[in-house]
Amino acid sequence: MIVSITHEHDLDGLGSQAIIKRYFDNSTVKEEMEFLDATYSNFVDVMKRLFNSNKSLTQLIISDIGFNKSFNVLFKLFKVAKKTNCRILWFDHHIVDVSVKRKISKLIDVYINDIEKCAAEIMKEYFLPDDSVAIKIAEFARDTDFKTEIYPMAADIQMIIGYNLGAEGFKNRRKIVQLLSEGWFKDPWFDTQIQELENWINEESRYAIQHAKCVNINEFGDVYISYAKIGGGRITQILEKEYPDSQAYIGIDLRYNEIIIHSKSVQCREFARYFSGGGHEDRAGFKHPQPFKEDLQLSDKFIEDITKILPKYKKRD
Repeated sequence: MIVSITHEHDLDGLGSQAIIKRYFDNSTVKEEMEFLDATYSNFVDVMKRLFNSNKSLTQLIISDIGFNKSFNVLFKLFKVAKKTNCRILWFDHHIVDVSVKRKISKLIDVYINDIEKCAAEIMKEYFLPDDSVAIKIAEFARDTDFKTEIYPMAADIQMIIGYNLGAEGFKNRRKIVQLLSEGWFKDPWFDTQIQELENWINEESRYAIQHAKCVNINEFGDVYISYAKIGGGRITQILEKEYPDSQAYIGIDLRYNEIIIHSKSVQCREFARYFSGGGHEDRAGFKHPQPFKEDLQLSDKFIEDITKILPKYKKRD
């Protein structure tokens, strides 16, 4: 069995998976496939369940998932998998320490990490470099991941993915992968989804603005924090548009308490690593044990930690 695990939150992750599906669907070697997805907070659990499932794995393909210190337990799983002749491939573009890259490379069959490309671009080049559909998927993925805003359809698909997070959205995420793998970028199903989510986006965006909190940190500047039942990354975009002079933006997805920080003034990945997270230099994700009080107000502990820790990772001029 071939298993694909990817990041469920964005087009780069699901686009990577669509490229894999397209490759194997057109392969002469037919083998059962399973498509799973994960977040940074549950990736280890997904991996453990997979390796404890007694499934006969021949290949495991991981895409668009970086590495943080909580993933160290995976090294033991990789060693076990190697003994069972399971081929493991990992394609990523997040910043990862050189020492960790070396360790992963020694334990698995293929590890490609290129921060200049998105994961879908890396996988396109590895599996389907000349395929027109794979090329378009990679272009769409780069557009949303690097915020180049060239393709409106890519932005629409990203919104649809954000609308379908969590267990309840799993079936629709599989639908997205299926359509992309077949090159149906303008399928009517996408239009139906857009119609459903427009009111949701507008309502949650207003909620995020209404509940935005400005935290002023001495000698650092203003940090805007808000929350809503949409992706933390989208919340940071809303905050940046509303408060363009802020030094940093933090968005909390109330559905999963997943937190995104976005800033051009902060080493976001290093800040997120303090909270066992990770990501990119100007955008990263992390968890906090107590972001809220019982009344859904930001907790004093969360504000205190942000105020105390954030200035330590301010970029040097």
